[in-house]
Amino acid sequence: MYSISDYGQMIADRLRMDAHVEALRRVIRPDSVVVDIGTGAGIFALIAARLGAQRVYAIEPSDAIQLARDFARINGFAHSIQFIQDRSVDVDLPEKAHVIVSDLRGVLPLFADHLASVIDARTRFLTPGGALVPQCDTVWVALVSADKLYQACVAPWQTKRFGLDLAAGQRMVLNRYRKAQIAARQLCEQPRCWAELDYRRITGPDVAASLRWTIQQDRAVHGFTVWFDSCLAEAVGFSNAPGKPELIYGHTFFPWLEPVALKQDDTVDLLLEARLVGGEYVWRWDTHVRDVHSRLRAEFKQSTFFGTPLSPARLHKQAEDFTAALNADGRVVKHALSLMAGDTPLIQIGQALRQRFPERFADHAQALDYVRQLADKYGA
Repeated sequence: MYSISDYGQMIADRLRMDAHVEALRRVIRPDSVVVDIGTGAGIFALIAARLGAQRVYAIEPSDAIQLARDFARINGFAHSIQFIQDRSVDVDLPEKAHVIVSDLRGVLPLFADHLASVIDARTRFLTPGGALVPQCDTVWVALVSADKLYQACVAPWQTKRFGLDLAAGQRMVLNRYRKAQIAARQLCEQPRCWAELDYRRITGPDVAASLRWTIQQDRAVHGFTVWFDSCLAEAVGFSNAPGKPELIYGHTFFPWLEPVALKQDDTVDLLLEARLVGGEYVWRWDTHVRDVHSRLRAEFKQSTFFGTPLSPARLHKQAEDFTAALNADGRVVKHALSLMAGDTPLIQIGQALRQRFPERFADHAQALDYVRQLADKYGA
């Protein structure tokens, strides 16, 4: 969930904003219907309206949409922008759009439900021949020498200051990526293209590809970095590659389990995979380093799955053959939702919960507040 300050930083990113404005200028016509997915504070919707779009549908699930509504009213666009507070995949529109604009990326385009949302919007909202902004993101990978960054990951778990062994934490953080700023001089060998995400044609959210480097120069390598180049419209875009002007996205650093002193003519094979599971990406990176004689020098099998603490009880609950029974909180939620489905006013649901679960709610006010939270999350 982004804060208002986060939206401010996005707007302040001049390279990002200028590229999007130019892309919208090229595709919006006076009769255009525009859909802005994940409008946030509404900046792209407002720009589309200012560029002359006939109608704009601005879709955003969070309460940031209230600020977007205020901006539209203050700037005289309330009549041309229709705001819809919901997830785009749960929205039906009364007409097709000529343009769909979005920036649902995180540090990388493979973030949360970004790809799934764009695929859904393209399929259901976009008129044949309509424009998507962005059109395509190209994702790049390069081996990286980043000793300070690597040490920042592992140093807290190597300390002997307290007379404690914290090494288990090190393995966990080395199975996670982190946002970073990588300099061009830190790249080792030429970058490899991992994926071309053509939003006009892509059909699924998962991506996997294998990459190979033959080392030209001896160098210590600590992992790899990933970034993307974006094509927003014909000849309009930006890159957040190392060495380019800094953008809000930054770069990602995927560490290896240990640094490797690569030698000339070594080969590095990397399988990088991202799979969307329950609204979040699980990343996997398998690395094999071989010398000039094909002898294995290093092998790492890493995944963000291993970077998340999971208790045995939670792992047991995720097993395919696990049979779930509602716990105490689950029984409260079930009863409350069953009453909501019967069109019962919130105050009466709160009273019913307080009466049925007195050990859960100290008074009627607490029960009513709980019901309001459920209504905000599940109510229509």
